[in-house]
Amino acid sequence: MNLSKTLIAAAVASAPLMANALQLEDYLIANSSYDQAFISGNLTALEPAGDDDNDQVSYNYTVDADYQKVFSTLPRSWGYTLGLKANGSKPGTKTELVDDPDFIPDPNFVPDALNPTEQIPQVERDTESTEDWSVTAEGVVDTYFHESQYPKAFWFGQGNYRSTGSLPSDDISATIGLGYGRVYNATPLAKVIRIVEELNEEGLLTGPIPDSVALETAEIIDREEEFKSRFGEDEYRPDYYAAIETALARSGALRDGKFGALGALTVDNVLEDEPISTRRHGWVVRLGAGFQASDLTGLTDNDPKLLAQFEYAKPYGYKGQFINLFTFEPVFSDETLTAFRNDMSYTHEVTDMIDWINTWTMTYSDGEDADGNPLEITTHAVSSIYSFDLGNSLDYTVGLQLNQTDEDPNGPNSIGDSPEITFRAGFNYRLK
Repeated sequence: MNLSKTLIAAAVASAPLMANALQLEDYLIANSSYDQAFISGNLTALEPAGDDDNDQVSYNYTVDADYQKVFSTLPRSWGYTLGLKANGSKPGTKTELVDDPDFIPDPNFVPDALNPTEQIPQVERDTESTEDWSVTAEGVVDTYFHESQYPKAFWFGQGNYRSTGSLPSDDISATIGLGYGRVYNATPLAKVIRIVEELNEEGLLTGPIPDSVALETAEIIDREEEFKSRFGEDEYRPDYYAAIETALARSGALRDGKFGALGALTVDNVLEDEPISTRRHGWVVRLGAGFQASDLTGLTDNDPKLLAQFEYAKPYGYKGQFINLFTFEPVFSDETLTAFRNDMSYTHEVTDMIDWINTWTMTYSDGEDADGNPLEITTHAVSSIYSFDLGNSLDYTVGLQLNQTDEDPNGPNSIGDSPEITFRAGFNYRLK
């Protein structure tokens, strides 16, 4: 009997979860919303590149707080992000060569390649700590011509603000323009797939879930804010979970036609406790014009600018997510400032509790410094981090980061050619 039960459980667990090859790109509902908020702290062990005199690094830390809200309807999509960052470092000691008139050299010392300066006295001096901070705010509104012949065409407005303690001015800009395309939030369908997967593991499904039922359930999950508004923040879950249960029961694959206590706990665990990174698909092109009120260097002052932007998002299976945002933004001040930025990321869900997050940000600017000298700067920031869910919205993150800055790479004063590799370990608390 026990062997029979084991074989039945194994057969159920190995049965297909979806009736057809349902993809996250199949979720094309424009009415959607999500928000997410994080507070994270990272402790860094750093080996500075190209600095042989630096004996050790005592500490290097960063603290980040981020909030993002995205809301979408058929006629309009809008979103904003808020960020706060603080960082600091305190290198340990630095060995310096000093002149000492009382120093008596060793007459038997023979200099060589390894010890060319042993005859010069050396001292260790403490280095000064450095601290910096920045705040950012960005917002965009896309208004679609959804009743026209081109329902994916839209006009947009975009604003940006950034302030950094170590730089002389704030970055303030605004842009309006036209665009085409749409990026859809498929996270609700990813949650349905996770729910079906875990209900199947618990033996609460008797067969696969049809695609139509999965999409209907995803729409209900996407209406969480509506349930909160109707029933209250603290009272909505029974009605919310009942609607999800009713939708899944239409498949005929839900054992006994209801969740039961185990099924309700499983759904609650997926929706409330397990981290599911945002899943998005589609593309958007924006072309616009605006003004740069000021920038971080203080070199621009209410100057005109152009904007060309391309965003592309694609899930890979149920576990992977690729996102790329390219922005070209020349500013026409006394001397034209050419600048572009490319943000690329790939996140892979290793398990329900572990994410592998990879990012690459590249920026390029070509203009002049405050003295009118040509200045060309290229920066790269690459990171590969594992995020382990510890429960109660707390994640432990560990990984590597590479930073490189090339200033005037073709000139005589080129700096920063060597990359700086950083080991990062810290904690990330999900507020939402």
